[in-house]
Amino acid sequence: MANKIGFSVEEDFNKSKKIEIKNSVRDHNVGKSDYSKHKIQPWDIWIEYKLNPFDADIVKRILRKKAEPGMTESESRKMDYQKIIHICEERIRQIEEGIEL
Repeated sequence: MANKIGFSVEEDFNKSKKIEIKNSVRDHNVGKSDYSKHKIQPWDIWIEYKLNPFDADIVKRILRKKAEPGMTESESRKMDYQKIIHICEERIRQIEEGIEL
């Protein structure tokens, strides 16, 4: 049975289930990150920009706000920036060697 805009009831149901599943996955975190509190999550950026794993990791670290065990939030942020530098150095090495992702 088609509705007013030409979709069947089954198609409407399937679309609403996909939205429901997407929202249920995004309404909580596994671990200590706070991504689910925000409208835009790292996944959204990765997908929209078709990021390689190295660029995606950098985006994730920029957006995170959590303290590592035994560290203050400030110490954790410093470590994230150190990891970003390390990731960048590795990606530069790959580019210089002609490694395409």
